[in-house]
Amino acid sequence: MKKLLLALFSFVFLSVASVFGQNLDYEKIAPHPRLLLKSGDITAIKEFAAQSPNGQKIHNLIITEADKMLTEAPVERQMTGRRLLSISRKALKRIFYLSYAYITTEDMRYATRAEKEMLAICEFEDWNPSHFLDVGEMTMALAIGYDWLYRQLPVHSRSIIGTAIYEKGLRPSENNSHAWFFRSNNNWNQVCNAGMIYGALATLERSPEYCKALIAKCLESNPLAQKCYEPHGAYPEGYGYWDYGTGFEVMLVAALQSALGTDAGITSQQSFMRTADFMTYMVAPSGLPFNYFDSGMKCFCVSSKYWFARELKDPSIVAIDEKFVSEGKIHAERLLPIYMIFGSSLDLANAKLPENNTWVAQGEVPLFIYRSGWTRPDDTYFAIKGGKASSNHGHMDAGSFVYEYDGIRWAVDLGQHDYNRLEQAGVSLWDMSQNSQRWDVFRIGAESHNTLVFNSQRHAVNGKAEITESFDTPRRKGAIVNLTPVFAPYAREVVRTAELDKNDYLTITDHIVVGDAPAKVEWKIATHAKAEIISPQVIMLTQNNKTIYLKLNSRLSATAQIWPEHKYMECEVPDKGVTLVGFVIDLKAGETADVVVTMSPDKKKGLKITLPKLNLGKKNRTLK
Repeated sequence: MKKLLLALFSFVFLSVASVFGQNLDYEKIAPHPRLLLKSGDITAIKEFAAQSPNGQKIHNLIITEADKMLTEAPVERQMTGRRLLSISRKALKRIFYLSYAYITTEDMRYATRAEKEMLAICEFEDWNPSHFLDVGEMTMALAIGYDWLYRQLPVHSRSIIGTAIYEKGLRPSENNSHAWFFRSNNNWNQVCNAGMIYGALATLERSPEYCKALIAKCLESNPLAQKCYEPHGAYPEGYGYWDYGTGFEVMLVAALQSALGTDAGITSQQSFMRTADFMTYMVAPSGLPFNYFDSGMKCFCVSSKYWFARELKDPSIVAIDEKFVSEGKIHAERLLPIYMIFGSSLDLANAKLPENNTWVAQGEVPLFIYRSGWTRPDDTYFAIKGGKASSNHGHMDAGSFVYEYDGIRWAVDLGQHDYNRLEQAGVSLWDMSQNSQRWDVFRIGAESHNTLVFNSQRHAVNGKAEITESFDTPRRKGAIVNLTPVFAPYAREVVRTAELDKNDYLTITDHIVVGDAPAKVEWKIATHAKAEIISPQVIMLTQNNKTIYLKLNSRLSATAQIWPEHKYMECEVPDKGVTLVGFVIDLKAGETADVVVTMSPDKKKGLKITLPKLNLGKKNRTLK
């Protein structure tokens, strides 16, 4: 009976999915290796490694890492909380690096070590399908090894690995409760669909109809994730998760191109093809990212951007990444070999930095980004965001910003907290509802962000802040963010205008119309600077022997404040060297007020402010 039900389920699965794969020509599928590599690519990679200084750096790093792996024991099935993901990622790095090392050196030690790794993974009882990211990455790992080393693997080993890909990688996607990624619109969709397509393409000959149907089902699902880039290419999950979600999206489409000669229409999505610019502008002159949501604080060369540069025939897309490589800012992450595959087809000597200093995007998380230049570490950088807290990996940070001036990041975002530590303590981390414990985490809630807080209350998690206008002239750069939906019911209207003048001094103007009850408004930023209150309306910030002043230009009833050190939950990791500073403003019920705060090195003078005429019905006039 069990076999009958399984056969019936597979029949339904194949029938539903087959409709969506009819335009793929499997008769012309490339021979092994077919994943990522096309005819002539291996020769081009070797030449790139020999002739390009940066290519040589990356190649040598991969080979050095592969050499270390030769003497390491294979991975074991060790869970971290509910995840096997760290093991899947280690396996993907090892097998990808070892396979790369073999195809570029033909040294059988690398192929033999990769085979040993894959056979050990085949012995796992499963690849943890209840957290399907683990399956997605593990399936991709074995698919690359199986495909790239196809002729070097003994027939018996090839059979074991192919069977494991099918049984422990592909078949678990039939379980709807585990494979909910088919219905998602975030990085799970991209990572898991990529893993399934890799497994199916690598082992297509073993079960052709099943693999074709699974590929079709993945391609039916994947457009859900592609929509997240609309309309201008911004990735809602932020800098760190772009590298994850978009990196695997690139892996997915590149495998289709190499194996089947098609991109399945993915490159026709203009917003997706523009998204590499998002990553370029997210990097500040300091070398730090605008790390909103669950992003870290480090920037490295991003390998998947080289695919966009190849497809668009535009090396300038990776100019900042080439600079990182030349400076040694290279992260030995698991997808690094694609730098060599895509970079080998580019004329990187002509990779020029962008000419535009302003980047604006609407979408799930609207953004405005400005930098005064591209060559100096002390160039000014300002970035502000809209959006809503309930977005995937979202924080209560609508209206929050980062600001770098004179080589110092004065207003900072604290970014990601370790997930497993919070989950092990029982925090309902992925509950995005209004009353979720998620918002009690200091790095995630409103308290730690450079925005407003009304009456010590949470932001409305589903209230979305939109950028309604942006401006970019020699005398005035900035944006207007409508925060009204975020602060209902405490205010009838909240509109934040961020403006930099010709000297790149920053002014934040919050136009507030209070609701039916009085409001205590906290205007605050997080900073690594030493803070000193000079007067009720002036705070001095000092860092690295440089000083700026935070000044409230208003006659409102307000006081400057340095907030006491946050009382963290026991499961949280305290943030060292972070100070919350700003102003507390008392407003009456129904009162209309403009809270104007300047950040500049000028202690005596406030900035001359011209408040904008608000017209929230108009779309951003600078967007193209």
